[in-house]
Amino acid sequence: VPKSISQHIEEEYKKSTEFRKSYDEEISRLEIAHHIERLRVKRGLTQAQLARRINTTQQTISRLEDTTNVQISVKTLMKVASALRSRLCIHFVPVR
Repeated sequence: VPKSISQHIEEEYKKSTEFRKSYDEEISRLEIAHHIERLRVKRGLTQAQLARRINTTQQTISRLEDTTNVQISVKTLMKVASALRSRLCIHFVPVR
């Protein structure tokens, strides 16, 4: 019996390919949303200001920063990166 949620997640991650895949996808989604919001705030921009820079709506920026959003295109990420004076980097990390 796991002693904590973290331990339970670690055990499931080790034994279940399906769990591992879902977990990795969720972490990636959370990281993207977090990075967009963090960098926008660091640049001193509101969602509306960032939206104007990439010719979209504030609601679209809100969806990009929403951790439940599952559909973000690379093209959109590149627009956001450019508007935030950043470069988009996508890394492939070997799985153990």
